[in-house]
Amino acid sequence: MSDDLLALTTVSDVGIGGRNAAIDDVIARIAAASAARDRDGDPDGGLRADVRALASLGLTAARLPVEVGGAGLSYPQLVDLQILLARADANVTQSLRTHFTASDRAARAIARGEAHVATDELAAEIAAGRLFAGATTEGAGEVGTVGTTLRRDGEGILRLNGRKVYATGTGYADWIQVLASDDDGRHLVAVVRADADGITRHDDWRGVGQRLTTSGTVEFVDVAVDPARVRVGEAPGADRPGSVDAVLQLAHLATLAGIALRVRDDAVAWLRTRTRTFSHASHALPADDPQLQERIGTLEGLAQAVVASVRAAAAVLGADLDRPRDAQTGDGHLAVTRAQVTVPALVMQAAQSVFDLGGGSLVDARLGLDRHWRNARTLSNHNPVHLKARALGERALGGGDLPAIWYVGTAGPTPEAAERRSSAESRTPRPEQLRDSADLRDHEETL
Repeated sequence: MSDDLLALTTVSDVGIGGRNAAIDDVIARIAAASAARDRDGDPDGGLRADVRALASLGLTAARLPVEVGGAGLSYPQLVDLQILLARADANVTQSLRTHFTASDRAARAIARGEAHVATDELAAEIAAGRLFAGATTEGAGEVGTVGTTLRRDGEGILRLNGRKVYATGTGYADWIQVLASDDDGRHLVAVVRADADGITRHDDWRGVGQRLTTSGTVEFVDVAVDPARVRVGEAPGADRPGSVDAVLQLAHLATLAGIALRVRDDAVAWLRTRTRTFSHASHALPADDPQLQERIGTLEGLAQAVVASVRAAAAVLGADLDRPRDAQTGDGHLAVTRAQVTVPALVMQAAQSVFDLGGGSLVDARLGLDRHWRNARTLSNHNPVHLKARALGERALGGGDLPAIWYVGTAGPTPEAAERRSSAESRTPRPEQLRDSADLRDHEETL
């Protein structure tokens, strides 16, 4: 593998062998169509077909150990893979964000010798090319609360009811991981088939960027849930190092890194073929113009800085996650949070400055260069930089830990609601609510 941080161009560069030529062909096809798809949408389902092709070729199982059908990628290599995919099309990496997180969790459990029935089933599904997505966020409610419910009906069947927004990747998924709460207010995660009765997926995401991530609304009406596919979720305010959340956040940063690389690629490709120039330009041929060369060099420097930052955070987070749970330091969570303060601004600088290379022809919609800024802006807004910076500043000045989970919602809960939740969290979960004679750890390792 090359030491050049800009050399993430093939899956061999991230450590994948086997059918790498076929995988590279699909990624190249995705890259070639990305501008047009951003402009026109995906009416013929071409992007969905390409994502499915990647799954059938084993790419989406690459993090799993070889012995269970994966490619045995390390966590930092998985982040490199996410960068590579985002370089082709930022929509792909974000759409697979929950899936790659699930595969990382399964791979880590297997490596620790902690695999259980549910983990084995998850790994088998991923190895078979099935895709997972998440449905967590709700459009209303207090911070840390979950309005979606999982309760038994009169016949003892677990039923899922609720409405989720920003359900990224659900349009590509075979399985959806849904955060819900029971009668006691405990958080549970139910895994349901995406095409199950009672599930309606709406591709109604209207953001300025990341338009093809199927980050829309999902409705659940009396969806029957297999108790074997339920696990106890993270309770509000639970004391945890934040590492799982950091994995999810770093996927956004990897996507931003891929955007920075693609901005550089598109700029170089455009300038190399450019023959028209201005009467007052420094050189007759744009590619020989030292001012434009300087701008290309700046884009390269920005891309390298972003990739280096994301890779450094991945190395720290991966090392921390590889430790036993009681020995994890939280250093990875800290490294990712610091990167979230700097990476977005660098990528948006690159995406904006690419237009300084030329004149009116650069804003031709067919080039689609505006998608890079829109995509970067959209990703950055998911995790407001000023809030991350404030948390880091508070930690630096007063000590303490970063928030383990970055919740969103309305103003804080009332004391009565907080007391109810605290009481619910203190109770030992009742396995009979999930599955008779179940080992609760099986549920904890489902995702």
